[in-house]
Amino acid sequence: MGAADSNLLGIFVMFGFAAVVVGGSFFAGRFLGPRRLYGPKIMSYECGITPTGEARDRLSVKYYLVAILFLLFDLEAAFLIPVALTWPQLRMIGFAGLMATLFFLGFFVLSIWYEYRAGAIEWEES
Repeated sequence: MGAADSNLLGIFVMFGFAAVVVGGSFFAGRFLGPRRLYGPKIMSYECGITPTGEARDRLSVKYYLVAILFLLFDLEAAFLIPVALTWPQLRMIGFAGLMATLFFLGFFVLSIWYEYRAGAIEWEES
């Protein structure tokens, strides 16, 4: 048995374990789940609020703009925190590292400006 066979064995064991977990979850839900389905049991849970409208109602464009805003801040944290933590090592790269960071910050500021102009940051009171 070579090194390649031992690597494949680990992968097959992992897939086997995943299949057992998925199958066990499926059968546990099937046998331990509710038998009689009626009104409140089949209704989606919305934090105690009775659902209104249809599931296929259109969402406001502002929903998507807020989602983009969330992604922008998420990406900012995912990029700038490691840059801030490793700045002494990045100083060895010099001007190229600084320009990459400034390009990202400029793109981020431009994106926030677009969100502000589109009105996604202003929340409407209903």
